[in-house]
Formats: sequence, C-alpha cells, structure tokens
Amino acid sequence: MMIKSSILLHTYTLLWCIYFLQGTIFSHYGGGLAQMILVLLLLFSIYCFLYVNINYNINSYLKALNYLILMFTVYGVIRIINGKVIIFSDLIEVIPFYYLKNVYISLLPIYVYYLWAKIGVLNKNNLQIYLLLFLFLVSLSYIDNYMNASKSAESEEITNNMGIRFMTLIPMLFFLEKRRLLQYAALVYILTFVVMGMKRGAILLAVVLAIYFLYHSLKEASQKEKLYLLLLSIVAIILICMVVADLMDNSAYFNRRVQQTLEGDSSGRDTIYSTLWLAFLENGSLFHCLLGFGAHSTIEFAGNFAHNDWLELLINNGLLGIVLYVGYWWRFASLKNIIEEENTRCATIAYCITFFMLSLYSMSYDAMDIFSTMGLGYCVANADSEL
Repeated sequence: MMIKSSILLHTYTLLWCIYFLQGTIFSHYGGGLAQMILVLLLLFSIYCFLYVNINYNINSYLKALNYLILMFTVYGVIRIINGKVIIFSDLIEVIPFYYLKNVYISLLPIYVYYLWAKIGVLNKNNLQIYLLLFLFLVSLSYIDNYMNASKSAESEEITNNMGIRFMTLIPMLFFLEKRRLLQYAALVYILTFVVMGMKRGAILLAVVLAIYFLYHSLKEASQKEKLYLLLLSIVAIILICMVVADLMDNSAYFNRRVQQTLEGDSSGRDTIYSTLWLAFLENGSLFHCLLGFGAHSTIEFAGNFAHNDWLELLINNGLLGIVLYVGYWWRFASLKNIIEEENTRCATIAYCITFFMLSLYSMSYDAMDIFSTMGLGYCVANADSEL
C-alpha cells in the first residue's frame, strides 16, 4: 500500500515545510505554486482523515476532534456560500475560504501522522531527525522574520512571532530521552530564541514547559543518571539566565516589554475582549447564543480575531462551539491515562499544556502546524485503549 511508504511521509512533511516557510528560504516560489502545494496537501489530509475514521477504532480524543472538524466544516461552508467581504484591521480583506483553510491546515495533519504512526512508518527515530530539521527551518524563519520586521520598525529590536513556533517544539524534546546532551542543548537553544523573540506569552509558556521537562527528567532518571542530569540542568539554567541578564543590560526594548508586563499591558486584548462581549450582549438572540454569529464574526465586530479560542468560539459558534471544545479538552487531558510509554505520555501532557494555554491568550485550534502536529499525531496513535 502506497501510504505505508516512508517516502510519502517525508514528501508530505517537506511539502508542509515549504508551504509554511514560503517567503523565506523558498522565496523564489510563486503564490500559484504555493496554492498548488496546499491543495495537494489538503486533499491528501482529507483522504487520511476519512481513511482513519473508516478503518480504525479511534480513541475518544479523535472522536472529539471529529465533532469539532464537522462543526468548523459546516460553518466554513456557510461562510464560503455567504461570500461576505470582511476587513481585518481596517486594511486586509479576509477571503471566505480562509476560515476553513486555517482549520484544516491546523487539525487534519494530526490524522495523517496518527495513521503513519499506527502502521509503523512514523517512529521515534523519525521524530528525532525531524526535530533537528524543524529547529533548523524555524531558525531560518525566525531570522527572516526579524530581518523583514526590523526594516519597517523604528529600532532594530522587535517582537518576533516565531518565538511561539520555537516554543511549540519543546514537547518533542521528550523523544530525545536516549540523547541527553543533545536534548538539553536543544532546550537551551529553543529557550534562547524564545526569550530573544520577546513574545511575552511564548516566554511564559516556554518557562512552564521547561520546568515540567526538567522535573520529569530528574524524577524519572536512575540514581546513576541523576547527578549527570542535575549538572546539565544547572548548566542549562545558568546559560538561559546569562541570556536574560544580557538582554536586561543591553536591550531597552526587552526592559520595556518587562515593564509593560508588570503594568498589566495586554497588547490591546482587553479592548478586543470588551468589544466582543459587548457585541454578544447587545446583539445576541437565543439563536446567536446557541449557534453564534457565524465564521469570522469576531473580525466583523472587533476588526480582529479574539486572541482567545473560547471567546472566538462563543462569538462565531455559540454555546455549541464551547460545549464541543470543552469535550475536546477533556479528552485531550485524558489521553495521558491510556499511554503506557513514559516519554510519549509526558510529551502528550506537554502538548496539552501548550495548546490549552495558547487557547487562553492566543489562538490554538486554527494555528497549529506540522512542527507540532507531527509529534501530537504520534502521541495520539500511542493511546491504544478506549477512554
């Protein structure tokens, strides 16, 4: 069967890398080719989605994810049929297909990697190699984003959104349990870029994940290995503290970001939240309360996304969306109970922490990429028992 080929796994993954990194190392590819690549990837992802649901006795996490995808599909199709022009930030026209496209890009690859993990094509060796590749590619994307943003900024120091993408790679570190030195070096490397990115939410979440990673590493280590890992942990902490201290001494922008955090600055989120709540209270009928105002309604009301999954779902999909999302997170959090392998279970917990926290202050369900969904799909495939 063709899908069992490792060549197909690598081709699929590398095409996603090309798509996500268009404009950086693949800048010579035109928009037409990028769209063609996306169509091929989405068609294959939809095929795997159907194949998994037809041929596998899926666990409750995937069942809950199915309900979400079904809801998003219905709302996305209605959005396409409606075809209403919506303007983002008073400047950018949001194409009707974007709603469905973003959800499919984010969620469908989970099924693809689940399938490959189930049939043995995706294994820990692949994950370890891909983690190193992802670190390299995200580094290039980080540098390119910095170069482009600093050209239009008043100073050379900017907030680099690629820090979030670095942060979402931390759960994959658990798959390097037999290469401790590389594992800790990768952690320091990731944290360095996250801190330099000066994205406050990414820094906070990265610190939480790093603490969990270090705690688990020391807790599960043998008596002989504990001293070695403790020394590695101390070295890692010292190196990160040196990076932070250097930024505190030499970066006015970093100090300003710290001060903004201490003063409770929310980067405009409080204004968006209050605008959306007011719109919901003033315009919400029983119908809107139950089913929402439709896809992209947050942009109509506030000129922006909610930057909070729960509020985004309430406005767009009503209580229906909230109930399905609660069910999804309940099943996600329960995955750890049916995964036997220790490091895979810990990676699952780390993914759950990552995307749940992102759902509270950013976007999660439509903002994942294969840099994280590859590992997540592998984890879900290892949850063999039914909840």
